[in-house]
Amino acid sequence: GVKFYKTPDAILRAQLASWDKTVAKKSAENPLFKKVLDSQRAFAERAGQWQNDYSVDFKMAYNHYFGKTKKA
Repeated sequence: GVKFYKTPDAILRAQLASWDKTVAKKSAENPLFKKVLDSQRAFAERAGQWQNDYSVDFKMAYNHYFGKTKKA
């Protein structure tokens, strides 16, 4: 069978920190890269805020019907 594993938050934070260093370097080297990245971030900020405000958290419905989620 297939097993699913949740990536630990510490690994995700390290990945984001590494990505921040990479894009800072690329942005300094390439003005077009920086322009595109800035545009993407502006869009992601708007879209992410909308998603945070209006997306339904399915955990409530799951917990209602099946009880608390179980750790894998």
